[in-house]
Amino acid sequence: MKQIKHIIFDADDTLWENNIYYLKAANDFYNLAEKQGVNRSQVEKAFDELEIKVVKELGYGSFNFIFILKELFKQFELSNKLNHKELNFIIDEFNSHKLKKPKLFEHVADLMRQLSDKYELYILTKGDQQEQESKIIKSGLVQFVVKYFILDEKDDAAYAKLLSAENWQSNETCMVGNSPKSDINPALRNNMYAIHIPYKNTWKVDIEPIINKNGKYKEINSFKYLKDIFLLD
Repeated sequence: MKQIKHIIFDADDTLWENNIYYLKAANDFYNLAEKQGVNRSQVEKAFDELEIKVVKELGYGSFNFIFILKELFKQFELSNKLNHKELNFIIDEFNSHKLKKPKLFEHVADLMRQLSDKYELYILTKGDQQEQESKIIKSGLVQFVVKYFILDEKDDAAYAKLLSAENWQSNETCMVGNSPKSDINPALRNNMYAIHIPYKNTWKVDIEPIINKNGKYKEINSFKYLKDIFLLD
């Protein structure tokens, strides 16, 4: 990868933890429903189905996640004064993570600093503009990047448009991320390089088989191994 000039980083669950807060809130909601006699697997199935619909129609972000919880609360007729308090507690606890500085994965800040001396670094994420920008700024990583991009969707067309708009050559550009669907496959289909850092709590909607790698794909199990790829030559 000696020809690489531009390294693009996914944000959530690549640079910092994110999906764990959604998983905890969803699990707390399932527990609440189960406590009221509702079959847990039935609630989980309904959640998955509604999540796919909401993402398609309304997009990503914590606001739409909370909308799902509230809709299921009504759908399964969990409404009474006590349960409203418990639901609000789940939502308040979930929302509290947005007020804090994102929890960076180990080695991220140090390696971003080192890489910025040699490469042009960028952050590419999707979701609500204000919410994602807040996380990026609070992370402290802005000092290391040339620019950050917040899109409604990260698909093949979005990557092609980005390459064209920024006048980047695909064989000089590398995407780093945890999501096969949003980070790796769209980059590979646009003839970019792609480095996959699998994460055990990757959002299940973002999981799919990796396509034909064409010699432009690498998988590493920790952010720290980017040093071996980009800083040892």
